[in-house]
Amino acid sequence: MSIVKLENVEYSVNKNDKELRILKNINLLVNIGEFHLITGPSGSGKTTLLQLIATILHQTKGFRELLGKEVTKETSEDIIYYVRERIGYLFQTPFLPTHISTFEYIKLQSQLSGIGAFTAIKKTEELLKKLGIDQFETISPSKLSGGEKQRVALAGILVKNINLLLLDEPTGSLDFENRNIFWELINHLKNDNLTIIAVTHDESITKKADYIHKLDYGIMV
Repeated sequence: MSIVKLENVEYSVNKNDKELRILKNINLLVNIGEFHLITGPSGSGKTTLLQLIATILHQTKGFRELLGKEVTKETSEDIIYYVRERIGYLFQTPFLPTHISTFEYIKLQSQLSGIGAFTAIKKTEELLKKLGIDQFETISPSKLSGGEKQRVALAGILVKNINLLLLDEPTGSLDFENRNIFWELINHLKNDNLTIIAVTHDESITKKADYIHKLDYGIMV
């Protein structure tokens, strides 16, 4: 079963009364449990493509199906909500709170997705250990290092029982050691059958991906 299906998708914006095409005739098929990498130079449309998949943006032309649901600009709010609840999006620099502990932050993300308090506590404990950040559970995530913050943000996403994980340059600001730790965790998630799409310049992860796509100024190579 496909998680993402894009057929001849385009995305344009108006600039100085002219149409600027950022994505051109994009075709992409992502099935359950696959790990796809999207590479390409800065300004080639990688983040725009990821945001289309996340329903942050809507295509100008073409067909888009996410988690079995066709999605257009006119799609009902109920379907958009259904899709968004099942997609996790990790930014290069995640927003994390300063006033609560790491444990409380992850637990809160779980409860906001509708999970009961007891289950949320159990899932939080499991994820803290799985991602190697259980020693920081009483510390505010704002006080952690860059690599630790990314793992906390990742835990806050995974605790929601998502079907698709989108990664937008997640290791762009991390050092070599923390990049390796992060990608090793992602590899374990892939082995757990989570579907993953990552935008990255980090070539160290290419061997672990099932498919590699290159965007060349809006065109998928």
